[in-house]
Amino acid sequence: MMREQSEIENRLLLRSTSSRLLPMGRKKGLKNKKAIIIMALAFILMATHAEGQVKWKPLLKAVEFSEHDFVDTIRVRIESGAVIVPVEIAGQERHLLFDTGAEHGFWFGSQEEWMKPTDVDSAKWRDINDKTGAASVFKIPEMRMGNLGLSNYPVSVGGHLGDYICGRFDGLIGFDLVTKGLTVKFDTKDSLMILTDRKGFFDEEAKGQPTVKYWLAKPTYPLVYVELPFGSTYMLFDTGAVGHGVDLSNQALAHWLKKEKKRATIDSATQLSDTTLNANIGLYGVHADTLLERVVHLPTVQMGSLTVKDAYASSANMSMLIGSALLKHASLIIDSAKKRYVFLPHDGSGDITLNDKTSHSMRLVPTDSTGTLQAVVRKDSEAYRKGVRTGDMLIEADGIPIDDVCTYTAIRQRKKSGEEIHFLFRSPDGTEKRVAIARTE
Repeated sequence: MMREQSEIENRLLLRSTSSRLLPMGRKKGLKNKKAIIIMALAFILMATHAEGQVKWKPLLKAVEFSEHDFVDTIRVRIESGAVIVPVEIAGQERHLLFDTGAEHGFWFGSQEEWMKPTDVDSAKWRDINDKTGAASVFKIPEMRMGNLGLSNYPVSVGGHLGDYICGRFDGLIGFDLVTKGLTVKFDTKDSLMILTDRKGFFDEEAKGQPTVKYWLAKPTYPLVYVELPFGSTYMLFDTGAVGHGVDLSNQALAHWLKKEKKRATIDSATQLSDTTLNANIGLYGVHADTLLERVVHLPTVQMGSLTVKDAYASSANMSMLIGSALLKHASLIIDSAKKRYVFLPHDGSGDITLNDKTSHSMRLVPTDSTGTLQAVVRKDSEAYRKGVRTGDMLIEADGIPIDDVCTYTAIRQRKKSGEEIHFLFRSPDGTEKRVAIARTE
């Protein structure tokens, strides 16, 4: 895993803008090397990091499993490769996103009666939009995943993401459960999750499959070494980045572009370059600054022995990650004993082909607290060709007035990929535009 230090690690140290709970002030990582850890930006998951120290280790130590030497299979829901797990809490079924990019659990919404206080009153977080707020820290006293009971699982509670998640899930399961010795298989083909604490349980199934070793930059924070056509770095494989393939950042590209040979490689791979809206939804607000986006075609991306082919990466992020889109094409084993990811491509091959050029061609994001949605449109997209422009406001979808993100999300979820949604947009000058646009991931 530990190869020659990448140029980014040698020459650039950025403040991490993580969509996971990353304590500020801790600049050690990658075995005391100066390392970039630029992480996940997903539509529904905020980028945050903590100001000050929260002692998570004692909280994690208090987590207990009800079973030992066990294997259990649970039916889960798969959305764009992301795994949503049903759990029972206080006699009620709830749903948690299994997020390899989250160091610890997170609960969206307000404190509930069954939550157990901890010695930590609150942790102060700063989100991707550089806005700050406080999240309380509680324990889930008893939680059941299938036949496995968990006690005292710590979760941060706060923010306003429930307004954007629209009831699809209630919170996150973090990577901390893996570091407690839980090995997991996500069967994304048959919508199953297999849990075990037995070392080597999946070894036979893993033989001959592409594997990627992860390295714990912090006790519950895994990174993988990634080789791109124009450079290499450590990145987060983030199952919580729903529907995302490979995300780059303008900061990282700016560094690589300083090198003449790398610039030539990046320029030749650039499919689109345009000024766009950096429409991030953070824990404490919406971002709407403009920036330059490159859409870069990556014929191959190498992670361990896994080759990801035909990926289209956007740089309109503050993040560098590989997201859950990989799991639309492969199942995954997270082997806690050997600290590795094992990919099982659905087609039986040894690699994954993304072919995701149309991914995020048009996004609809809140402009402010009123819930009004505006379009963020790429020049080469179907929406652009039909006259929709960045900044156009969404008025109706399939004849239904849209005054909040959840109304639109419900309409979109009823459509299969490729099915058309009939939109009514209004441009800033008052011009109305009726267009039918096929749903993409």
